[in-house]
Amino acid sequence: MIPEIPEDEIKNLIVVRPTHVEKQIEENKAKYGKRIKQLKVIINDLNYLSTGKKYREFIIDMSSALVHGRKITPKMELAITNIVKLYAKRLRLEKDSNYQRKKSDYIEESAAKIGMVKRLLNRAKYTRGYTDRSMYFLNNVDGYLKKHGKLSVKQRKALNSMYKRFEKRVNIGIKNDS
Repeated sequence: MIPEIPEDEIKNLIVVRPTHVEKQIEENKAKYGKRIKQLKVIINDLNYLSTGKKYREFIIDMSSALVHGRKITPKMELAITNIVKLYAKRLRLEKDSNYQRKKSDYIEESAAKIGMVKRLLNRAKYTRGYTDRSMYFLNNVDGYLKKHGKLSVKQRKALNSMYKRFEKRVNIGIKNDS
């Protein structure tokens, strides 16, 4: 039960109205409540995004924009939707045994090919400095492959050109030995 306030005290009362930001926060909660929860899950999944990555920082920025009452533009809304879609796709692929089998087969095949390039490099008898730099590159590519499960186009092209170069030098060395 609300006590009655005398009329002379009503004039002294301060009417508390929500500010624009508070209204925007409530509006965002109502409109994007589900997205806010989804972004929290994505941010907390450190297997998906390790700390210090630009993409993770972007996701945190989008989440704070929703939570702290920023006006959400159509471009921001599209970006948030794409973040959630990419994460959902990754979760589906993690559970797909067929995809996992193909990915592990690709990693094994590619690692075997990198090993073949390393053996060719050793047989090519380049200078120690060149061999060390090339081996460093090959080890980095191998590590990237095992960590991410893929190779970029530039990495594959570099491996291919190295293989051709090393094979040519080994074949010339064999001809000269004969």
